[in-house]
Amino acid sequence: MPQPVEVVIMGQTFSVTSDDGEEHVREVAAHVDRTMREIASRGKVVSSFTAAVLAALNIASEWHKLRQTVAETDAAIERLADRLATAGDATGAIKERAIRNG
Repeated sequence: MPQPVEVVIMGQTFSVTSDDGEEHVREVAAHVDRTMREIASRGKVVSSFTAAVLAALNIASEWHKLRQTVAETDAAIERLADRLATAGDATGAIKERAIRNG
């Protein structure tokens, strides 16, 4: 069972338990803390809750964009793999004809 990891976000300490490991938890918490501090530094946020919601929206936007990029990359890889398979089939057919024709 994973051990709780103490992290500090915007001056508040949280005890987080995760199967992803301590280093991962610390990196994620640091990202959330940086995002919230950036939002708070703009001077328009009046509460930690508002900063947290805006940080969540920013992080969710980053995640969504990365997810789209991964999907586009997967599709490009699949198209290239299909082209390679087609080229391989054509090369094999050419070699086979050359062997038959001597």
